[in-house]
Amino acid sequence: MTTTLVLRFPWGHYHATPWGRHVNEAAVEWPPSPWRILRALVATWKCRAPHLDEATVLALLDSLAEPPTYVVPEYVEAHTRHYMPDLASRSGPSRSSDKVIDAFTVFERDGEVAVTWPVDLPAAQRDVLATLAEALPYMGRAESICEARLADEGDRPGAGTVMAPLAAGEVVDDPMRVLVPQRPLTLKALTARTTEVRKLRLVAPPETCWQEYKAPAPVRPRSPVRPRRRPPATGLRWAVSTSARPSVRAAVTMTDVLRRACMARFGRLNGGAVSATLAGKDRDGRRLSDHRHAHYFALDTDGDRLVDTLVLWAPAGLDAAEVDAAASLSRLEGHGHVSDFRACRLGLVGAGDVAEVIPELVGPSRVWCSSTPFAPSRFGRRRQPWAEHVVAQISAELNYRGLPGAQGVELVRGDWLAFRRHRPKERLEDGRRAIGVRITFPDAVSGPLALGALSHFGLGLFVPK
Repeated sequence: MTTTLVLRFPWGHYHATPWGRHVNEAAVEWPPSPWRILRALVATWKCRAPHLDEATVLALLDSLAEPPTYVVPEYVEAHTRHYMPDLASRSGPSRSSDKVIDAFTVFERDGEVAVTWPVDLPAAQRDVLATLAEALPYMGRAESICEARLADEGDRPGAGTVMAPLAAGEVVDDPMRVLVPQRPLTLKALTARTTEVRKLRLVAPPETCWQEYKAPAPVRPRSPVRPRRRPPATGLRWAVSTSARPSVRAAVTMTDVLRRACMARFGRLNGGAVSATLAGKDRDGRRLSDHRHAHYFALDTDGDRLVDTLVLWAPAGLDAAEVDAAASLSRLEGHGHVSDFRACRLGLVGAGDVAEVIPELVGPSRVWCSSTPFAPSRFGRRRQPWAEHVVAQISAELNYRGLPGAQGVELVRGDWLAFRRHRPKERLEDGRRAIGVRITFPDAVSGPLALGALSHFGLGLFVPK
């Protein structure tokens, strides 16, 4: 018959410095030595179960003085470094400190160590050991929270590596030494303080010896799990803060400055590089024509006809450098005098999938209405009615973007000509001809939906209804 004590560590780590080693050597006593286990049982008896019979406890401790067999889980060695105030910092104004290394073993949470002694305890001693095990708060240092139990016949501790004491004359490479009390065990020797051992000029505590075990090698630390690659961000959203917010009619001005600010910030953060997605131009300066690059919108989300939100939408997605550059913007400053531009502070609201960042522009919906006027990107044929030209251009724009054809296109009256319809640097006296439009699709489609001239600057923006 045998006696097995199971030590369970809920936090998955164990802290203890071997006897005769300095804490800054970063050595760990693993597994817990029999000498340490018996001292922990004595401390638990004195502090938490003083009602137990002393003679029975001492007999139990003497029975457990035999070298046990261990079953330990797979583990890795680790450490942390701390800078602790020293004596000088306590006695004076200086803030000097000493570096202390906290070494420990790490294993799976709730990992168990089974300690098996080749003894069959009487019923009274088993009851005492079960009581002490239940009251044991920790093993080693106080960071090693421990839940101990006396194993029954049907209790099977967790799987692991078996460590048996080496027989006399048995030789292994790099054995592990643990401190074991000698028999007959005396309470005075077991509870000797470190200072008392040093006064006796002993290397090890009195009435102890070293027992060698074949040590299990630590497992190699697992490579960190790489986070899943997130899909590229397709939208960024900023809140606008200024003493006098611009009118929503100045959307093209605000978005033009936003585009230049994003391009400039990207260049500063990336050694003067140019982002084709943010600029809408390739390396040779030619305009991109697939409408997969960035769109810049200025929105009025509270219905007061003033811009309170700026948006960047890139159907092709933005890489990490582009997102970092755009997200770092905190202000918009104008270059030169533009009457309808307002310098403002920006607060990043979100960056990610456009459906999550700008849901009010995504839908889906069958009906889409103009938020800013639609300006055809081409001139109509001579004597072609304006309404017919708008319908033809809407159809062409939808086809070019791979969207289904419209079931109906209606012109909507409004103050559309009051909107800025040209960029600040364009030389257009009266701007482009533009009109509000209501588009109805056979089935619901998802946005954002921006069509026509300057659609990448907020003109021709539609919202779902």
